Amino acid sequence: MSLSLSALLEESKRLTTHLTSSEIPTVQRGLDLLESDSRKLVARTVRNGKALDPRAQSMLASSGVDTDELTENAAPAALLSAFEMLQPMCDANVESYLGQQQEQSIVNAIEKSQLSSLDEFDRNLSLHMSNMWEDTQRRLFEELGQYQAVDGRSFDAMGDTGFAQGAFGASEGGGIKCTQPRVERYAQVVRGLNEARVVSRPFELLAGLEKATADSSAELKSKQIGQVWKLLEHYTAPVSGDAGGDRRLVVGACAYLEKTFIEHIDSRISQYPHDANVGGVPSIHRRVKGYLNILFTRLGRAPKYLETFDNEAIWAHMFLLYRCGYQKELLTYALELEDIISDSDSGFVAHLKAFLDGSPSLRSGDVPAAAAAFDDPYKAALYRAVGRGNVPKRADAEAIQTTEDYMWISLVQIRDADKMSGLQGRDTLETLRASMLKHGSAHFDPNGNSPLLYFRVLLLCGLFENALDYLLRVELFQVEAVHMAIALVYYELLCLPALSAGSEPMAVAGDSFSSYLVAGNGGVRGRFDFSRLVIHYARALPEAKADDAIGYLLLLTLPGDSSLSAGGASAEQATVALARKRSLCEQAIMRVLYERQEYAHFLGDIQSDGTRKRGMLERFLPLLGITTNEQFSQTIIRRLADRSRDEGRLADTVLLYNLGERYNTVLNVLCKQLGEVLYQRGSGASGASVGSGAVGLEDVEGVARAVLAHYRQREHIARVLDDRAVSTCSTLLDIIDFINCHQRGSYEEALEIIESTNLLPLGANGDVSAATQHAELVRGLDDAITRNFSLILLTAMDTLSRLYAGLKESPFLDAVKQANLQQMRRKARGLMVFAGMIQFRMPSDTYAKLNRMDVFMN
Repeated sequence: MSLSLSALLEESKRLTTHLTSSEIPTVQRGLDLLESDSRKLVARTVRNGKALDPRAQSMLASSGVDTDELTENAAPAALLSAFEMLQPMCDANVESYLGQQQEQSIVNAIEKSQLSSLDEFDRNLSLHMSNMWEDTQRRLFEELGQYQAVDGRSFDAMGDTGFAQGAFGASEGGGIKCTQPRVERYAQVVRGLNEARVVSRPFELLAGLEKATADSSAELKSKQIGQVWKLLEHYTAPVSGDAGGDRRLVVGACAYLEKTFIEHIDSRISQYPHDANVGGVPSIHRRVKGYLNILFTRLGRAPKYLETFDNEAIWAHMFLLYRCGYQKELLTYALELEDIISDSDSGFVAHLKAFLDGSPSLRSGDVPAAAAAFDDPYKAALYRAVGRGNVPKRADAEAIQTTEDYMWISLVQIRDADKMSGLQGRDTLETLRASMLKHGSAHFDPNGNSPLLYFRVLLLCGLFENALDYLLRVELFQVEAVHMAIALVYYELLCLPALSAGSEPMAVAGDSFSSYLVAGNGGVRGRFDFSRLVIHYARALPEAKADDAIGYLLLLTLPGDSSLSAGGASAEQATVALARKRSLCEQAIMRVLYERQEYAHFLGDIQSDGTRKRGMLERFLPLLGITTNEQFSQTIIRRLADRSRDEGRLADTVLLYNLGERYNTVLNVLCKQLGEVLYQRGSGASGASVGSGAVGLEDVEGVARAVLAHYRQREHIARVLDDRAVSTCSTLLDIIDFINCHQRGSYEEALEIIESTNLLPLGANGDVSAATQHAELVRGLDDAITRNFSLILLTAMDTLSRLYAGLKESPFLDAVKQANLQQMRRKARGLMVFAGMIQFRMPSDTYAKLNRMDVFMN
C-alpha cells in the first residue's frame, strides 16, 4: 500500500512541475512526516486538563450550552486510535474461508433465482394477458358475426382475407337472410336426417339437399350450385377395388368430369342437330362424331393439322372417347384402325391395350419420331392421358381448353399413376392442390362473375375445407355452404380439428378471427371448424325457428371425420372424440335453451294431474348418448337449473328443478330467496319503517306459497320432502305474514302470528331459562331465518311497543288493563334477555334500538 501511495505522491508532484518557480524553494513533506504531524495534532486535541477559551465558554453559556457537562461527556471518547493504520489479519483457516464462500454462493444463487423468478413471472403474466385478450377478441368476433358477406361481382376486390361485420347476423346488406324460403327447405332435410339418425336408418342426405337446391333455383338464379351435389354424389359412390383415401376422391372426380362432358356433348348435339347429323338413337361413336362435326362446322371438314382417315379425325375421336370415360369403346376403336394408327406409331395400340388392362409399371418405350411430333393436339392430349411418352407443354392446348378439361387430364394422370411409373415429372394430388391454391380465385374468376368455378376446382382437388371457407364469403351461397359442410361431415369427407379439453383450434396464419379454416397437421389440406360453423348458423336463426336451431346443433354429434377414418384411429380415440362432440353439443343446446327460455316446449312439463309431458328435445336424446331420464335430468335440466339459480331467475329455477324432480332443492332455493329479500327489506330500517320498501318479495312469496301447496297436495312428492326444508319455508312465510300485518297496523294479529312460530320467547314472561332454550333453538335454524333475526326482533318489539302505547292511552282504568300492560312489559323484557343471548348474530345497533323501546314501556 505504501508503494502505491508513494507512486501517487510522485505523480502529484509531476502534475505541478510546470507551475513551480525556481526562485521559491519547495517544501519536502513525505508520508512519514504527514503521519507524524497528524498524530501530534490528535494528541494536542485530546490532552486532559486544558481549559476552554473563556470567550468560547461565555458565548456557549449565553446560548444555554453547559460546556462543563459536554466536556465531561466527551472525555471518555478515545480519539488516539482514530488515525492508526489498520493492518489486515492473516487467517490461514481454510475451512472457515470455504464456509464463507459457500454461504456467499448460496446468497448469490438465491438472489439470482429471485430475479429470474420475477422475470419469468412478468413474462408469463404478459403472455397470459395477451392470450386472454386474444380469446376475448375471438369470442367477441364470434358473437358479433363472422365473414363479411360479399356478392360474386365484388368478391375478388375483397381479397382472400376480407372479413368484417358478419355473415350470419341479420344486419342490413349482409348476412344470411333467415327468412329466405330455401332456409326452410334445407331445415326440413335436416329434420329428416335427425329423425333417421335416432332410429339408425340410412338417409339419402345428398338427394334431399339437391332437391331443396333445385326447388330454390329461382331464388338462387344459378343452376351451377346443383352440379356440386352431383359431384359429392360421385365422391360417396361405392368404388370397386382398393380405392380408399385420396384415390377414392380422384376416382370420383374423374367420373364426375367424364359424366358432365357427356352431358355437354349431348347438349351441343341437341342444340345443333342438323350439323351433328347423329340419327335417331346414336351410339357413343355417332355422338362423338356429331360433336366433332359441330366443332369443325365452319371448315366443313377436319383441320389439315389433324390426322384423319376417311375424313374422320381419328385421334380426336379416340381422345373424346377417353374423355367421356368409354375405355372399352376406345380400345375397340383403336383395334379396328390399328393398321392406320400403326403408320404413325406402331406401338401405340399395344401400349393402349396394356394400359387399359392395368399392367403395372408400364414403360413408355421408344416413341417414333413421327409420333413425337404432336402436330395433332388431340393426339398429344391422348398420349399425355395414357402415359405414351413425355408430351411437351402446350402441345395439347387446343384439346385442353376449359378448366374442366385441365382438371380432368391432371386427375386422370394421378388416378393412373401406378401404371406410369416409367415416366418422370408426374404430378401428385398434393402438388395439384398446392398449384390450385397458389393460383387462387383471381386466376379462375378474375372478374368475380363466377365464384362457383373456383369452388368446384377446390372440390375436384379434394380441398373441401378450403372450398367451404371460400364459398362462405359469397353472400348468395352461404346457406348452401353450411349444408355442404353438413353433407361432407355426414359422409366423412371433411377433416375436422381435434376437440381437446380446454383448447381452441388455432386459425391459419394470416386469417382473421372469423375464419373457419384452421391449421392442419401438415400438408396442403387444412381442417375445417365445423362445430363453430353450425353453432353460428343455429344462433342466426330467428326465435321462431328454435326447433330448427336445436336440430342443427344436434349435427355436432355427427361422428364423421375423414382424418379419423382414413388414419385408422383406434376405437378408444373415436369414442373420446364422440364424447367431446356430445359435450360440446350439450353446451350449445343449453345455451340456446337458456336464451330462448322455452323449457316446457323443449324439456317437457308436469301437468296438473301429475303426469309428465315429453319435450321436443327428448326425442333426440340418443344422439347425445343419453338413455335414461335420470341421465337427461342430470346432464341438461339440472345444469340449466343451477345456472338459472346462480343468475337469479327464480321462475326458471323452480320450473327446472321441479322438472328434474329435485323438490327439496326447489324449497331450499325458495327459502334462500325469501331470506335474501327479507334481509334486503330490513337493512337500514328501524321502528315503524321496518320492512318498508321490499323489492320482489311479493313475487317470491307467491311462488313459494304455490309451490308449497302443490307439493303438499301431491302424495308422491310429499313423501320425499325434507321436513327441515318444509319447516323453514313455512316459517319464512309466517314471518312475511307477520311483517305484513305489522305494516297494515294489525298489531294483535301480528303478535299472534309471531307467537305461533315459536321463534321468540314471548310466553316466557322474562324467564331466563326459557330465553336460553330459545337461543339454543335459534342456533339450529336455517341461515335464511337467522340472518333476519334483527328484523324479526325489531318488528316484534315495535309491535309490543305500539300495543303497549294503545293500552296506556285507553281511558279505562281497570285491573284487566293493568294486567295487559304488565304482560306487554314482561314480553318485552323476555325479548331483551333473548336478544342479549344472541346479539352476536345481529348488527351492533339492534340492541340499542331494542333497549330504547323497552325503556319506553318500563
